[in-house]
Amino acid sequence: MGDNIYHQFDTVIELTQQKRIEDERWSEILTHSRTGSCTRQDLNDIRKLVLTNEQCDIPDFSTFPWNETELVTPRNSVRTVWNKAKLREHCRQTGNLLYVVDAEDSGGKERRTLTNTERLTIAKMPSKETAQLENRIELAVGMKVMVTLNMATDIGLTNGSRGTIVDIILDPRESNTDIDEDDNHIVHLKFPPAMIVFKPTRQFNFEPFDGLQAGQIPIFPKEASFRIGTKKRGTSVNRRQLPLTAAYAFTDRKAQGQTLGNVLVDIGKLSRFPVNQFAAYVALSRGKGRHKIRLLRDFDNKLFTKHPSLNLKYEDERLESLIRQTKDNWDAGRFNF
Repeated sequence: MGDNIYHQFDTVIELTQQKRIEDERWSEILTHSRTGSCTRQDLNDIRKLVLTNEQCDIPDFSTFPWNETELVTPRNSVRTVWNKAKLREHCRQTGNLLYVVDAEDSGGKERRTLTNTERLTIAKMPSKETAQLENRIELAVGMKVMVTLNMATDIGLTNGSRGTIVDIILDPRESNTDIDEDDNHIVHLKFPPAMIVFKPTRQFNFEPFDGLQAGQIPIFPKEASFRIGTKKRGTSVNRRQLPLTAAYAFTDRKAQGQTLGNVLVDIGKLSRFPVNQFAAYVALSRGKGRHKIRLLRDFDNKLFTKHPSLNLKYEDERLESLIRQTKDNWDAGRFNF
């Protein structure tokens, strides 16, 4: 039904001016890469950005702005390791505490304590099966974070909003916190913080909240429920957790629509987890040009020389025809506004 409705639209307007890419040559390369039509020169220019290439201008990652580089990768495992390392680096440099926050889970309508078996089952579940609320997150004042749920769409605080943590207000039930034996800067909380003061990277137009400075937004734990086990013998789990994740690295899916500063891109070839053309295009198009992008490792030429989808090719051709038709109708005065 959705496909049928979509194909009834026959007025198509093409937006030809883009605001993100400042580098004309890079824009040309991205246009070619989208359809798998990169030339040998295009590939050479992309490869000059690979850190292991002798022609690469390797920046100083210890100084601004490259010390604020964000990683875009199609691999969740790489994203997780990078975020963990960058957060600990942030805490070492600032002296801020690192809070380990486990979700507050309970079972059934009676909100009973879960068994160890149930906790183990839940710990193995991906966030898409736990109402998009993570089993464990790590937080620190001053860290970069991303909101993972639509929180307040009226002011623009939606899934994918990025910013920094200004303050962490602990739960009033938090009396004796557990200090990590190996690192006394790491604190294990028993409950999710009562509130996070969040300052978004992109400024939104809203009235200041009482007690907070302009541009700061309070974020509270989100409550949701999900099931484990079978429908007949399963258990309903109530989860309370903050909808946040570290934002030093993103998967290509989470990076869609983002405009990043200095970017390190991971599209390296691996036999077990190959990168597809769509992921490569999204990752490379997050920055403003070659001067702000570097590649972590070398890549497979097929990412940029093979069309990613025959269906996409046919759809592009159909839309191009409708674009011409729409322009002809406009020029002929057939639109009455």
